[in-house]
Amino acid sequence: MRIVPFCPSSPLPLRCLCAVVLLVALLVAVPGALITRAHAFEQCPAPQFGVEAIAIDRSESTAEEAQSLGIQQAARIGFQRVLLRLLRDNAAASAFIEGHEPDQFVDFYHIAKENSLEGRYIAELDYCFQAQRLRAALRAADLQWAELISPRILVLPVWLAPDGARAWQADNAWLAGWRDAVAKADGLVDFTLLAPTIINERSLRAEDIVAADPATLRRAATVAGAEQIMLVIAQLDYVGSKQVLTVDGTLFTDKAEELTVLAKMVDRPVFDNLDLQLDYARMHILGELETGWHRANIIQGGEVREITVEVPVASLRDWAARLDAFASLAVIDSYVVRQLDMRGGLVTLNMVGSDAAISNALATRNLRLRRRDNGVGVIEPF
Repeated sequence: MRIVPFCPSSPLPLRCLCAVVLLVALLVAVPGALITRAHAFEQCPAPQFGVEAIAIDRSESTAEEAQSLGIQQAARIGFQRVLLRLLRDNAAASAFIEGHEPDQFVDFYHIAKENSLEGRYIAELDYCFQAQRLRAALRAADLQWAELISPRILVLPVWLAPDGARAWQADNAWLAGWRDAVAKADGLVDFTLLAPTIINERSLRAEDIVAADPATLRRAATVAGAEQIMLVIAQLDYVGSKQVLTVDGTLFTDKAEELTVLAKMVDRPVFDNLDLQLDYARMHILGELETGWHRANIIQGGEVREITVEVPVASLRDWAARLDAFASLAVIDSYVVRQLDMRGGLVTLNMVGSDAAISNALATRNLRLRRRDNGVGVIEPF
């Protein structure tokens, strides 16, 4: 396993890392082990600009050529995945790729596994792309994108069989399909699942989950470290002699308060391939969440609006934290400090996102924007 700083051969004003410090995290198996989405590269300073586990198997006349071309191929694959995540538009991503080389944006790549044979290179690589550089290029191309990762959402799938509810069965198609879908999720919504362990099965009974029992939902969210819960229930029934499928999806807060209904597929006729219908229902629910989150957090690169807000603070450390937040959030294009005293400051923010996008971005730093009775905006902690 090695991390390689990316130093492009073309004379670009890029600074390459000369030394890399590797931090090794030890994963300890616990009863409430999680199944999380696996394709954002967590070692990236901005994980949503990274991709992991890109599998390459390249054959050429020499091993060296196979390695060189294989690494380039992995960069193109990673670049496409990141663009699809940010743009959520195949046509826009393809057009951008045609006019830009991935090499322009690579920060570093990480070789997780590799095997070099005669004329063949087999590897698994992770790529991290430079966020500021890619944002500038998207803005120059007059594209809209989103990059904010959602709060963690615990997916609780339940199969309602004639003889009772199933939430932890390993070989059930509805449940197994959700485990596979969450593991492959590659968007901005941070899905997670609880592993089907005996402890989970006993402490989070399927009967209580399907009933949306508040205490059970709150306990599950705590175990998963999730801020929201997505309860998805599927069941087979009969209407006369015809078998029908019903699927319900509901989103809750971590306090078990209902937020919204995600899907309501009632009495859909069952055809020959039930697994295909279950997969369609899963993709519909996941797609609805991904699309909704993406739209709510769009960054409008070419549209800047200015707001001036009060920023009350209790200490110099608070003030430094506020300025760090303003500098780090992509929806804030720039800011100007207009006034500063011991109680805080007056700051003009140049925004490139909707009110919802700004609210969601500030929430990641435990901040909120509210209006006083006189209409003046205030950015303050929750």
